[in-house]
This record gives sequence, C-alpha cells and structure tokens, in this order.
Amino acid sequence: MKLSPNTLIILGLAIGLTGGIGYWELVGKPQREERQIQQAKLFNFAEKDVTAITIIKPKLTLKFQRVKLGQWQMVEPQKKPANDAPIAFLLGQLTNVERVQENDITIPAQDKAKFGLAVPSATIQVTLENGSQHRLILGNTDFSGTALYAEIDPPAEATSLPIALVPIDLQNAVNRDVKEWQAPAQKAEPKPSPTPKP
Repeated sequence: MKLSPNTLIILGLAIGLTGGIGYWELVGKPQREERQIQQAKLFNFAEKDVTAITIIKPKLTLKFQRVKLGQWQMVEPQKKPANDAPIAFLLGQLTNVERVQENDITIPAQDKAKFGLAVPSATIQVTLENGSQHRLILGNTDFSGTALYAEIDPPAEATSLPIALVPIDLQNAVNRDVKEWQAPAQKAEPKPSPTPKP
C-alpha cells in the first residue's frame, strides 16, 4: 500500500500535534496547578521565615519575637515567654490556608467601612528574616458568616482596594485573651515525701 506525500504530511502533523498536546498536559498541568495554589494562598512565605508578629486589635496590641525556631517571646503588653501553640496555629493559618474565593473583589477606598476594614477587627503584621513585612487586615464576616473580608498587603494610598475572602479561622486565631498568648506557668514538682524506714 502506497501513501501519497500529502497523506504522509498530514499523518506526521497529526502525530506531532498529538505528542505536543500530550507533553503539554503531562508537564504543564502540574506547573499550572502549583501556580494556582500559590496564588490562592494568603502569603508565600514559610513559618520558619517569620521572626516577629504584631497583632493590633481595637483595644490591645500584642507583639512577639522569635527566640529560636518554634519558641517565642511576648514583648508587648508584657515581656514574658509566649505560648507557642497559638502562635503556631496563627502562623499555620497565614502560611498554609487558601483564600475562600479565588478572585478578589475590588472596592472604592471610601467603602472600606462597609466591609469592616475602616476600623478592622484585627491587623496582623509579620516580619521575615530578610526584613520584609506583610500585613493582613481582617474586617467583617461575609453574608454567609463563614469567611472574613480582608486586605492582604494593602497599598499605602489607593483609590480602589482589592478585598479577599479568607477563612473565619483567622479570627479565631487572633481573638484570644492575653493569658492564652502567655506560656503557662511552670508548676513546681512536689518533692517526694520521705518514706519511713523500719
């Protein structure tokens, strides 16, 4: 059976196109998915990169400094060892959690109050080892009550602002009593009572 040159060219193009699409799907798809995950995350830094955390609430400011990896010191309102568990939870929320909705909404800057961002429920500032800083400003809950309106690294002066929907667990991460942020007091171990000798 003899094939004409035109048929061979079309067959070669079809095989080449099929191979190209297959390669694009196998190699390109994981890269696209990784890029989408990175864009959906709140921040693109690791927990180990954070050296300082400041939580500003309407009536209270808390500041923490990392002593060593996984160990924190409260600097404000009191200088005390910090409870590492709530800090680890907060850092986990900041570094691992994705936005509730892929696309941010854009609002005029004068509408910040409608979303609870003019007087935010909390502002979280983190400082990284390289000196860069990131801010997350938490506002009101959305209409469903399952997410919060938030500004992620907001610009200093802008006429319009991108607003993200973030998990409500971030509110749970910062709404704690000061004592919960402090390391629990070490309990003195009772000395064993002397045993009577016969």
